[in-house]
Amino acid sequence: EHANSVRTCTVSGDPHYYTFDNSGFHFQGTCTYILSEQCQNGLPYYRVEGKNEHRGSTHVSWTRLVKVFVHDETIELVKGRYGEAKVTRSGFSVIVSTDFGLMVSYDMYSYVRISVPYTYQNSTCGLCGNFDNHPGNDFRTRQGEVVSSDVDFANSWKAPGDDEPGCEVQCSGLACAGCTAAQTALYRNSAHCGILENSTGPFAACHQQLPPGFFVDSCVYDLCVGGGYQPILCQALNVYSSQCQQNGIQPQSWRRPGFCEIPCPANSHYEAQGTGCPSTCVNPNSTYNCPLPDQESCVCNSGYLLSGGVCVPHADCGCSFEGHYYRSGETVILDADCGSFATCWIRGPGSYHTFDGVMYQYPGACRLTLAKVMGSSDHSHFMITVEKVPQGPQGFSNVLKFEAEGTQVAIEMASSSTVKVSDRNHFLQIKYITYNEV
Repeated sequence: EHANSVRTCTVSGDPHYYTFDNSGFHFQGTCTYILSEQCQNGLPYYRVEGKNEHRGSTHVSWTRLVKVFVHDETIELVKGRYGEAKVTRSGFSVIVSTDFGLMVSYDMYSYVRISVPYTYQNSTCGLCGNFDNHPGNDFRTRQGEVVSSDVDFANSWKAPGDDEPGCEVQCSGLACAGCTAAQTALYRNSAHCGILENSTGPFAACHQQLPPGFFVDSCVYDLCVGGGYQPILCQALNVYSSQCQQNGIQPQSWRRPGFCEIPCPANSHYEAQGTGCPSTCVNPNSTYNCPLPDQESCVCNSGYLLSGGVCVPHADCGCSFEGHYYRSGETVILDADCGSFATCWIRGPGSYHTFDGVMYQYPGACRLTLAKVMGSSDHSHFMITVEKVPQGPQGFSNVLKFEAEGTQVAIEMASSSTVKVSDRNHFLQIKYITYNEV
């Protein structure tokens, strides 16, 4: 009976977790945690990890990074940075989907949604639970023990490789918000979070299938932390609205001028029930047989199509080449080696790997040149150096400096980091990865 159905787990706000089996908890650790993983043999493997961060208060945290491991590949979605590979835009979120039914959605701010088909029943583990239709045993640790403490449960699912100091949880549950009685009364009224449980309000049609209690508590929690900031309220209401739409229930219109209205970019307009598969220059007919539910979004006006995230007239669409779409007027550099590149990296206190693959150790000096263009080459000139800069009475910090065409960028490097420099003909790409994000 569930052959074509999915079950969804969500992470939202400062994080509120709602499992596959509809169990909810609040957890504030800022480490990297396994949100969901395939834990039984015989089904395609996947793993979804989430990394949290503090924003303004050290008592609460928000999701800033989502990693999806599937088919021996890793897809990383980072707060505020929209990816391009193997992902699609749907509504106001970025979605990673697979051929076996896994779907991971992130709004690039704090709201994560993980959906799996019913074939994964009794086959998942992690913070999203084991998907066995029994919420009472959702707090099963990595060691297989069912515990009563959400902190003990969540800490057991800390992902390997995250060695950020102090990322453990500092407080537990709803108490982290520190709500006063007056705040709770204010934020639970129908002008704020109480609108979610109003029996005659815009969300009433959803109450039977998705009881609003957990979402109201989470909303009040977030407003206490955010001092009543309206965008936080709008985000909390949107989480419940989105969940309703995922369940095939369309709430009544709840956004209005001056309250949570959404401005749309040029050549587009807001729709509360927009298609989950907007028409693009690559696929103008994507709205037909769309597997995603309707959701609120900014929809291109008639006669316009999405081109690289922007609505353009059909005549201004770009072109596709070797599986990549390029906007009209975009410059593409294609070399004789079909885009081959070389990578040099430095790791730790003195391990080097050259463009030609030679590895060596050098303890370091005060200033080192990692790479630069030699002589009077026709290529664009650049230089990348690493310097030791005094910090404090006895310490030093490493600073990466990048100079090209009159521009200089300096980046302070954390103690556990990797620096990559990729040289691709006239195009220079520098990628800096820090595993101990603050």
